[in-house]
Amino acid sequence: MTISSVLLPADCRAAAAMLNRGCICQSVDREALRRALEGDIGLGRVSYVRMLDEQPNLFSDTQVYVAEAHLEAMADLIRTIERIVALPSWRERILARAPAIARHAPGVAGVFLGYDFHLGERGPQLIEINTNAGGALLNAALLKAQMACCAVPGGTSAVGETLDADFVAMFRGEWQRARGACPLRRIAIVDESPENQFLAPEFELFRRLFEAHGIEARVLDAATLSWNGREL
Repeated sequence: MTISSVLLPADCRAAAAMLNRGCICQSVDREALRRALEGDIGLGRVSYVRMLDEQPNLFSDTQVYVAEAHLEAMADLIRTIERIVALPSWRERILARAPAIARHAPGVAGVFLGYDFHLGERGPQLIEINTNAGGALLNAALLKAQMACCAVPGGTSAVGETLDADFVAMFRGEWQRARGACPLRRIAIVDESPENQFLAPEFELFRRLFEAHGIEARVLDAATLSWNGREL
């Protein structure tokens, strides 16, 4: 089915649901995706092929349509949550039941803080607030490999052209809010058994991205780290 072959409902929510049920156009140019991961990010062909062999479900070939009304509902809920958690009375009530470490205020929200919504019959449902959401670099590469199956007003050709630099700027900005003028020289990408994580390929992509911008980066298992009282 193509969009031009049907009359979509006037309600954007019904239109998005109809497209998600019936539009199965192949939207990913796999060759463009390979170029984005091998060349733009520098993963290399061997690593790219191994990544797709090990994680065949990492990228979907089809699009998901989201109604503008649902996007607005998600944005409204996020604004509401952030207003509530900033209230001193709410913070004191929650922190009274939390461990002492929860009172530590680092001064930053967290890079890639993400609100995880699932779309269902009742609209978007907030599943979790993820303080270290993954997938950003993989999606940036995927964005460069999209093929439109219909005419989209405005298009997406300019979207994502500066995402890599924007991501690095986010990390530098968060660091400056926490540490002031102290330069960001080193980043550790830490997880439990990182080589076995589903998003392990992205750990390597970020390591290469940081080093391309002059920041030393290492992928580490949390079990290999220790604190000596002054430094990690």
